[in-house]
Amino acid sequence: MMRLLVLAEHDRQILKPATAATVAAAVRIAKCGSSPAEIDVLVVGDGCAEIAAQAAQLDGVTRVRCCDAPHYADLGAENLAALLAPLAAEYSHLLAPASALGKSVLPRLAGLLDVPQLSEIVDVLAPDTFVRPIYAGSVLTTVRVPAGSSPILATVRATAFEPATVAVAAAPIEALAAGP
Repeated sequence: MMRLLVLAEHDRQILKPATAATVAAAVRIAKCGSSPAEIDVLVVGDGCAEIAAQAAQLDGVTRVRCCDAPHYADLGAENLAALLAPLAAEYSHLLAPASALGKSVLPRLAGLLDVPQLSEIVDVLAPDTFVRPIYAGSVLTTVRVPAGSSPILATVRATAFEPATVAVAAAPIEALAAGP
């Protein structure tokens, strides 16, 4: 079974729309796969229970994992990468919006895991094959992740995917122990 994790972006009050677009990209990856898939959303911060509830409403989300601790209040890239590193073994894909948060956390995580990272995917062709812009966005290229690169790390250009809509039923929310 394929499992995907989306790092939620928020402003400490509301879930940012880029997260819904990243969930939509995860759904597209899941649909390209040959086996069933689960999509988790990770919400990290201090006092982020309401944001987790918002993430649980997104269509396609199987579960929301919420890590609520004071040392995550600033959403520091080093702290988030350290939290994600041990979780990575549970997932085939880790996705984040191609924003300041995603662009700072995923490269650090890639370094910790010693795997490549894709930047700003704009389309999904297969679970391991993506389209991304190069040359300042003037050319699109197809990139296939090398075999054995697990998990696949990618930032998602939010404008390339129609955001996930609100689901009929909310996904369960699981409290996650705070890391170092």
